[in-house]
Amino acid sequence: MICIKIFIVIFFLVFLKINSQEISGIVIDSLNQKSISFATITSNFNKNTITNEEGSFRLFKDVSFIDEDSIYISSIGYNSLSVSVNKIDKLKIPLSPKIIALETVIVTNREKLSAIEIINKVNQNVKDVFDFDYKNKKIFRRKTIMAEVERAEISIKKSSIKEFDQSFMDSIASTIPKKNNFYNEILSEFYGNRNPENQKINILKSAELINKENEISFKTIQNKIQPIVDMRVKPDSYFKFKSGIFPIDIDLEGLDFMSIDSTDNAQLEKIKNKKLDERKDFNLNNRNFIKDISNSYLDYENKELKFEVFKKSRKFNFKFVEFSYLGYEPVYVIDYYPKSSKGKYRGRLFIHADDFALIRIDYQSIGLLRDFNLLGVFFRLEKRLVKRIFKKNDKGKYDLYFSENYYQSSFGLDRPLKIIEKNKNVRGRRKQNQLNMQINFTGNNRVKTEVIFIEINLLKVEDFKKFKEIDSDLPFKLNEYDPNFWKGYNIVEPSQILKEFKIENVN
Repeated sequence: MICIKIFIVIFFLVFLKINSQEISGIVIDSLNQKSISFATITSNFNKNTITNEEGSFRLFKDVSFIDEDSIYISSIGYNSLSVSVNKIDKLKIPLSPKIIALETVIVTNREKLSAIEIINKVNQNVKDVFDFDYKNKKIFRRKTIMAEVERAEISIKKSSIKEFDQSFMDSIASTIPKKNNFYNEILSEFYGNRNPENQKINILKSAELINKENEISFKTIQNKIQPIVDMRVKPDSYFKFKSGIFPIDIDLEGLDFMSIDSTDNAQLEKIKNKKLDERKDFNLNNRNFIKDISNSYLDYENKELKFEVFKKSRKFNFKFVEFSYLGYEPVYVIDYYPKSSKGKYRGRLFIHADDFALIRIDYQSIGLLRDFNLLGVFFRLEKRLVKRIFKKNDKGKYDLYFSENYYQSSFGLDRPLKIIEKNKNVRGRRKQNQLNMQINFTGNNRVKTEVIFIEINLLKVEDFKKFKEIDSDLPFKLNEYDPNFWKGYNIVEPSQILKEFKIENVN
């Protein structure tokens, strides 16, 4: 009887596996057991993806898996591996490092070239290896912003409003959230070619994960200030804000924290128009981003790569690292760094050894990129990391497949602030109350944007002309990450931090 039950359970699990439409796993190095990021995952059922920075991936199929379905995993410097989908269930999949007899391979099979000769051949072959035709693409983008407040201090120098004393300002400063995470995910559809004037983009689906706890904290600040504003500020008053040499006049209406009046038609109309503007800006910003990422690496008119290392190669030193393979594709690996101390970036190139196509570029900043400091305000762009991966399409031409950008910056404000309440109906200087304080605020931002081209299909010019751009609604707001939101789409698997994102005690 027990044997029969075990058989039924095993049969049931196998049946579910065969009839499922999703597989997931983690790709690791077989020697050191470390995860392999940005490994390419292709399949015999025409669905592809890439591992994230933690080596994780997830792959969907439109219909149920069958016994013959398998995936093919490849990464530069490793032996590629073919795995049946029925043997994958959130398991760790090991890739073994590939050992290559460098000199024998290069001398025997192809011309031995210096690093700069390889770079020159890349420049010569751009127009032949990259695709410039009309395409229909589905593009997934994830933007992660992690902000942290390091210092938030408000020092009262003088106040004629007794309620605005130092203890009150300390309570305000303590309420400001010290950390804030924000996630934005957008799936877009692209119609067009390399020419920015021949590109149409619509948003198919989008979501935002916002830390509602921080919004609650800011609401707390409003609730603290509102009674004092209601009690001490006259209806015909206005405020003059002065911070050093910059005066700003703001009417009381502009500082009103009170709830929306549902009977005020003018106010409701203003809110409605604001939402329409937000929707329009959201769609416009996404279109501009997609156009930029689609054209950031390739000059449409001159048929050349835009990366500085190729446009101004004389400014860089090159070092031949190794000859390797990506699957069965031979690859040159070359490091580069600036000749001058003024150079801003160093990086690594992966170049196909047969057609001399750029198939991957990684580069990062050297030192500060921007350092602005004026009148107590500073901003520093401290780090930038960039990754671009290219892949052959059905025509044997190359297209951008994956992009990652990472920025790290810090900011601060250390300035006096004077708030003067004036009354429109009082003659003379009109001053009613005054608040003098010193603001000291510092923090940092880390922003990462990942883009993957899920699908790339041929497109006829007449179909491009028929396609209409339509503004989508604003992103759907989530309080926690929902893995089912993107079910059916082969997006980049989210990091563990994002998977665990959840807001507790949301009212």
